[in-house]
Amino acid sequence: MLPVRVKLDNPFLGSGCYIGSSSSPITLNLTTGTTSPPLPNTPISGSLGTVSFRNEGKLVVATGDKVVDNAFAAPGANGCDGIFELLVDFAVDLKLEIPATAGHNTAILTGNLEQASAAAVRASE
Repeated sequence: MLPVRVKLDNPFLGSGCYIGSSSSPITLNLTTGTTSPPLPNTPISGSLGTVSFRNEGKLVVATGDKVVDNAFAAPGANGCDGIFELLVDFAVDLKLEIPATAGHNTAILTGNLEQASAAAVRASE
């Protein structure tokens, strides 16, 4: 489970514009497997990529990872443009079609992952 909030940043929106919040984040359940989302979304699949071990097994490296989730809800925007917050939050929500219930959103993250224990990282410094 990965709780996130998305910062929307441009001069019009101000510096405090987010989708999700610290107390009510977007919660992603990312997987390398296949999802089981509610309709109208259909299942999508991630993949683990290639795993290798470095530094005598103290560092695990996965390259070409793809993690996915398409069964999460997205709340509306909040904190956009100070004194005009209600109006700007509403405009952002309309443009992005949020809030959106589970089954109407998709997150796909691709890349590489390197994982090591804190002790191994401290020892490498």
